Amino acid sequence: MITCILLVLLAVLMFLGALGVKGVTLAQDILHLLVAIVLAIYMVFTLFPMLARRRGVVQIFVGVEIALLILTIIGLVCAQVNVPFFSALQVCSVVGLAIWLRGAVEIIHAYRLQGSTAQKKVPLWALCLYILVCAFGVWQMASPSIPDKYFLFVIGAISGVMAAIFGYATAQNRRTGSAKRQEKKKKKVAKKQEQTTAVVPAESNDKK
Repeated sequence: MITCILLVLLAVLMFLGALGVKGVTLAQDILHLLVAIVLAIYMVFTLFPMLARRRGVVQIFVGVEIALLILTIIGLVCAQVNVPFFSALQVCSVVGLAIWLRGAVEIIHAYRLQGSTAQKKVPLWALCLYILVCAFGVWQMASPSIPDKYFLFVIGAISGVMAAIFGYATAQNRRTGSAKRQEKKKKKVAKKQEQTTAVVPAESNDKK
């Protein structure tokens, strides 16, 4: 029930922020924190293992990618205290930066493999895909195509659906719990009745 209430509050905050209600800045702050958490998870489970696997120049560029994303996460956190530059960050620009870095590092990795004697080469279609990904990231950084309010709408909708699921589960648990309590009461009453019927005949026989 507590989770359901918190999700409902989050959904209301997200929708108010998406609709541009004056004085509701908490929704944007929560959005920035969620993006920072997603970037941190992306680094831990994707980039850090890649940093351990890669060697040479590519490893250095992966380290630079991680460093820039860490600065971006710090910027998203600093946006909560209204730092002038970081408070203007948009989610689409941050996602574009992450995509551009990933595409640029993969292009460098493909170039290094082409110039080496390694048997494993990057196919041409993969190189073209990396170039397109890199261009898409630059486009999103320069001109974000999705405003932050749409992300707020999506988070609000997901929170509302999750709140409905948790509310339904809470109602089902209460019904199950009340049914079990009623069964226990019936069993206790039945046991008391059995004990009473077992004791009464014994007393009547003693009197006779």
